[in-house]
Amino acid sequence: MERGHGPGARTVVVGALGDSVSPVDSFLMAMRLGCRGVRAVNLGTGVTLDRAAAELECRDEAEALLLLCGDDPATVARQLSGLGELVATGGVTRPVLVGGTGAGSWRELLTIAGGLRRAGVTQVLADLADAAHLLPVYGRPVRDLPLPAHESPPVPRVA
Repeated sequence: MERGHGPGARTVVVGALGDSVSPVDSFLMAMRLGCRGVRAVNLGTGVTLDRAAAELECRDEAEALLLLCGDDPATVARQLSGLGELVATGGVTRPVLVGGTGAGSWRELLTIAGGLRRAGVTQVLADLADAAHLLPVYGRPVRDLPLPAHESPPVPRVA
């Protein structure tokens, strides 16, 4: 089975809010999620919150909405201003994660992270591809999976 595809694969809807992120960065984000075992339904750039929410609700298999943001905090806050109402009315029923590409754009998002969380954002990430580590793996939460042998914690010695 390919990573990010096949039965039981984790699926997310991902899009870049507005035009502040290049199409290349949006494409690469979807590819990076695929490399981490997550199938991405890529909406591309120029995405509005309403369009992303509608696409999320049309996809029963999608576990979360991931929104790639540029580095202008005022624009991001304006683009996400209706999220609280969508969550309250049941228009969005799954987690919404926002973040950057990991290349410095996230620093500006940190200045408004508290406001985004109050508005209904589940998590603000420096690198949106890290969302793969927050999603359940094949129906089981990450914390319930056994560690690979090379990552197992050392066994304490009894003196």
